[in-house]
Amino acid sequence: MMRRDEGPRGSTAYGGPARLRVGIPRALAFYRHFPFWRAFLEGCGCEVVASPPTDLGIMRAGTERCVDDICVAVKALFGHAAWLSDKVDLVLVPRMVSVEKKPYDTFTCPKLIAAPDMIRHGIPDMPELLEFVVDVKKRPWWWGCLSLGRRLGATPCRLWGAWRRGMEEQARYETLLRTGMMPEDALAVLEGKGPGTPAYLEEGRVTVGLVGHHYLLGDPLVNNRIVRWLHAAGARVVGSSCFTWRETEEEAGELPPLSWSYEKELLGAVSRFMRGGEVDGVVYMTSFGCGPDSMVMEMVRREMRSRWKLPLLEIVLDEHSAEAGIRTRAEAFVDSLPDRGAAGRRPHGERPFWGAALVVGRGERGTGA
Repeated sequence: MMRRDEGPRGSTAYGGPARLRVGIPRALAFYRHFPFWRAFLEGCGCEVVASPPTDLGIMRAGTERCVDDICVAVKALFGHAAWLSDKVDLVLVPRMVSVEKKPYDTFTCPKLIAAPDMIRHGIPDMPELLEFVVDVKKRPWWWGCLSLGRRLGATPCRLWGAWRRGMEEQARYETLLRTGMMPEDALAVLEGKGPGTPAYLEEGRVTVGLVGHHYLLGDPLVNNRIVRWLHAAGARVVGSSCFTWRETEEEAGELPPLSWSYEKELLGAVSRFMRGGEVDGVVYMTSFGCGPDSMVMEMVRREMRSRWKLPLLEIVLDEHSAEAGIRTRAEAFVDSLPDRGAAGRRPHGERPFWGAALVVGRGERGTGA
């Protein structure tokens, strides 16, 4: 395939003399795997273009191209894909089918599985899509990388180098997440643009565990800057992305098995926050219209809150959410939490319970599959 300004699509094979510009929408799985994808594609000889942080224009473009009852995260995906449509030669849209191996069927959200199809049919003027299929129930993670690299014309030697570089970058990213940092801030630090330890991880009057999918934790416009408002009200904020898959798996193991892998991860994060005694309250974010999340939220209410008696705030997000409303609820929630005082607070600088050694490159899901 040639670059968009050099000839019609499909006229030649991938891997010509000009570097292909591959766009990656800043939505959904971006906040989990972008460091790997960027390093891997660059290792295959491509130029990677990530769409910018979500703004009102991007959200408006996505909303106009989607049906009304789809979740805000998918509307953001459409907006970012539309932004990239005239700027790149190819757009990478992953198809996240299964991310763990279990004796029973496990899946991600149906919208993650159908994301390439929705973009292909919802935005007619899109350049050709690169599908990165993740279905570890059938094939390991590296199989999708091998297929993708071959489509881009990379040699076996170059593929191996790109794989190693991608794994190294992903390990650095997940190490940053383990500190409690939100995905967007961890990505900024990885690129040398971040200020180091964010202010919301510094000492606060109380500590709040913020639970939500990576794309909700990482997108300030979608979550209405809830991290800022919680911190401004006096809370130290720790994201649920700080936990490894193994840690959340151990927590969720006491509950009935769930077929939705990412929802089980959230359930395990809530349990770990509540059981660990390190947070004074938990904020659970979900997207309006998300079926799997609605079921897990009910399990949190019945199983977790009744067991641990910890204050819980539920936040439902959509494109119409008002930042003022989120700010008011965040401030009221923090104000309602009792101050543990110096005796009940972890000494400043001591490693918290989410700062254990990171396990990368092993396991049964994601880049470790």
